[in-house]
Amino acid sequence: MKSYISQNPIASNNCGAFSIAYYLWETNKAHSLNDKAFVDNIHKKIQVGANNIGIPEIYSSPEKMSNELSNNWDSHAYACMSTNSALMSLAKALNISTENINVLDKIKTGDNKYAIIICTVGYLTQAIHYMLVKYESNTFKLLDSLYNMDHTTFKFIDSFGMNQVVWENFVVEDDNRLSLERASSYYYTGAGILLE
Repeated sequence: MKSYISQNPIASNNCGAFSIAYYLWETNKAHSLNDKAFVDNIHKKIQVGANNIGIPEIYSSPEKMSNELSNNWDSHAYACMSTNSALMSLAKALNISTENINVLDKIKTGDNKYAIIICTVGYLTQAIHYMLVKYESNTFKLLDSLYNMDHTTFKFIDSFGMNQVVWENFVVEDDNRLSLERASSYYYTGAGILLE
């Protein structure tokens, strides 16, 4: 099983770029496996940028992420958001167009193999996190660039090492919290990017 580099530190806000890189490495569309400079270059192209709603400029934009994949990697991608998503007002404020689709439903039915989901770190917080997901053997799986972060203290656990990101099983609970085999503060927002 392949393992990938992790994001460090959390303040780098480049989880969107890591999600794209994981997808490109998983599908063999990019051969720069575990190259941090490759991830950093993607991150420069997908940042939200200047805005008047207080979102940090270095956050990843789902629209720019979709464009990066579609325009540069021959991977049709589009931003999706269910109508009851907690991020709907944010998408409107940033003028981001989305399809009314739950990406987890699409990968569960096999319509799409991969998606990137948008979660919050904590219930209804402004801390947004992107993760590559798939549905395989009747189980949702994810690659989390913050794999080595303790969700109870939000500090990095050195013993996991920097190159230990592997596919993890998860379940979406009734309150949208992601249950993992480790402590998790992730909540699915009903938003993400479908990859074809």
